[in-house]
Amino acid sequence: MTILAFGFTVNLKKIMPTKSSIITSVISLVIIFILSTVILYLILNNYLSKEVKNFLKFPRTLKDVKILHDALTGQENDSIHIVICYAATYIFLQSFSIPGSVMLGVLGGALWGSWNALVLVSFCSGTGATISYLLSYYLGQPIIQNYLSERMEHWNEKLNAHRKGLFSYIIFLKVAPFFPNWFINIASPHLGVGVWVFYWATFFGTTPLSFIHVQAGETIHRLSESDEFTFLTLQNIVTMSLIAIAALIPIILGKNFASQEKSKVD
Repeated sequence: MTILAFGFTVNLKKIMPTKSSIITSVISLVIIFILSTVILYLILNNYLSKEVKNFLKFPRTLKDVKILHDALTGQENDSIHIVICYAATYIFLQSFSIPGSVMLGVLGGALWGSWNALVLVSFCSGTGATISYLLSYYLGQPIIQNYLSERMEHWNEKLNAHRKGLFSYIIFLKVAPFFPNWFINIASPHLGVGVWVFYWATFFGTTPLSFIHVQAGETIHRLSESDEFTFLTLQNIVTMSLIAIAALIPIILGKNFASQEKSKVD
């Protein structure tokens, strides 16, 4: 399998990993996961009040979001500490591709409103995915070469067709992922996707879906705060327009990439 990585060609068939290198990579990643879990626990334990700790868990339902929101907005909690704990948790989930970030996005919208939460969520998404990228680059190569070589070869063909518009292509995949996000995160460093291109493409590529999540959180919070709720406000009209535009992005980009591929074939 020959791939283009960071400007030069690498033949993975000639550099097949040994069993010991795979075991070393797995052990290293497990140790990093354990250390990250301990660090997250210490952050949450030190910065959150006792009231919040009684209800602390990854939100899986809207009821969980409401309970966490009410606990976090109590008088005993410092707003900066809440942001730190939220960001640490979100980045942890993204770094290790653990499900749960959708409801965290909803919680963020309920806590800080759509726009503030969107910036924070996009930052955490980009940071967490980039940590996954770096872990793969420094520790994951033996595992990827041994277990994902065929998928890497298939995606490399797609990437080579879009090298000139790589940034837009990664955004397209993040908006409408034809490949799982976890695979894009761990494969990108080995297929010539630069770290800054990857970070900013993830930042902007995850924004449309994240916006829907945080907007849902803000709407639910506003509904629970007041019996009076007007749907056709200027904010809601602008929001719905942006969501509609975001929904069109993968279609427009997809047609653009399809026309590029067709022109190359012709």
